Amino acid sequence: MGLLGLFGLIGLVGCSDDSEEVVKQRLNLESLPCAVGYEEEAGTRVVSLTRSDPSSPSWAPGYYLYDVLNGAFEGRKNLMNKSIGVFFAKAGTTYPEEGTFFYNEYDGKWQLNNKDISTDDYFLYGFIPTEDAESVTIAPNSKYEDGAVLTIHGLNSVTPSDVCVIIGAKDGTGENTVAGLQAGSFATHLYPTGNNTYHNYIFLLFDHLYSALRFRFTIDAEYAKLRTIKLRKLELVAYSNENGGGVKAKYDAAITLKSNTTGTSPIVGSVLFTPISTSDDVAPVPLYEWDGDPANDLVLSTTAPSDFMGQFVPGDHTYFKLRSTYDVYDKAATPNLIRHNCQAENTIDLRAKFQTEGSLRGHSYSYTITVQPTYLYVLSEPDLDNPTLKIED
Repeated sequence: MGLLGLFGLIGLVGCSDDSEEVVKQRLNLESLPCAVGYEEEAGTRVVSLTRSDPSSPSWAPGYYLYDVLNGAFEGRKNLMNKSIGVFFAKAGTTYPEEGTFFYNEYDGKWQLNNKDISTDDYFLYGFIPTEDAESVTIAPNSKYEDGAVLTIHGLNSVTPSDVCVIIGAKDGTGENTVAGLQAGSFATHLYPTGNNTYHNYIFLLFDHLYSALRFRFTIDAEYAKLRTIKLRKLELVAYSNENGGGVKAKYDAAITLKSNTTGTSPIVGSVLFTPISTSDDVAPVPLYEWDGDPANDLVLSTTAPSDFMGQFVPGDHTYFKLRSTYDVYDKAATPNLIRHNCQAENTIDLRAKFQTEGSLRGHSYSYTITVQPTYLYVLSEPDLDNPTLKIED
């Protein structure tokens, strides 16, 4: 199972009442996310989904920086801007304080939404990204010291986002220093600042809730001598069966977390996903879309695959359609656009390729797609050309 680590830099401010001084804190969370790869359906661990093998941070051996990991997939760099929904639960209480950490792209920090939190011990629970859900509720697993039950309502069933739940939290003593951080432990402490001479660092561990489809696009070497392919858009849609039955666009997810001291996953049993019957069937979901800037053209290569990833609710979903939109240029000194917004659709059947009856949470299913021509000869001027996209075995 893939784990994701984040740490937070927290600034403190004080306030008081007539009976006692109550320290309140405005949390500014500075992100340094970290993750391991998904697990391949065949059972082989993907130790790196990037084009180069990144090194692990000192505070999370065996994990990789989240921005490096996700930055290898086209159209996913903005995932760092997603927000984290969190609950600060005190021992012996029923109703925790809720907050959302937003990423500020201007200063590169996470900031709590106008929320003051008192200095105290907490058990920290939550998920990412809040943008993919309508709401979330929480209840203690007997008591918050023992864990929690999170119910995430209205999740998108297919998404480019990496939907994750917090499975571990710990306060540290520095940006790269934390003791006792492990899965299954949620205890954190927030300290008073003393004129900002003390900083709180909170490290979080996340686990994937969805399955993943990975697509690696290349172009046929012979065809590349004649044509340049620029990918403009990539969309994914899920189907309930091989005949094209619809999949609901929204799901609820119930996750039971049980604290432990062994460092094992606190997720009890399977995550329960329930389709929302009143929601529409899922429409094609963009995994990538060109922003219109020629400087950001995505030109397919014969040697360096362009990687894309989409997530989906695990379980019975094994049928998909991948729609690719691309432009075709010739190789003239000043290239001619000879096919604009050309579209190709590929059918994805996980059951056929992976011999599986259902998709698994935290598992990745990979496909290599090669752009090939329908015919090969030296074309003159801007002749029409209609290439196909072939899924490799």
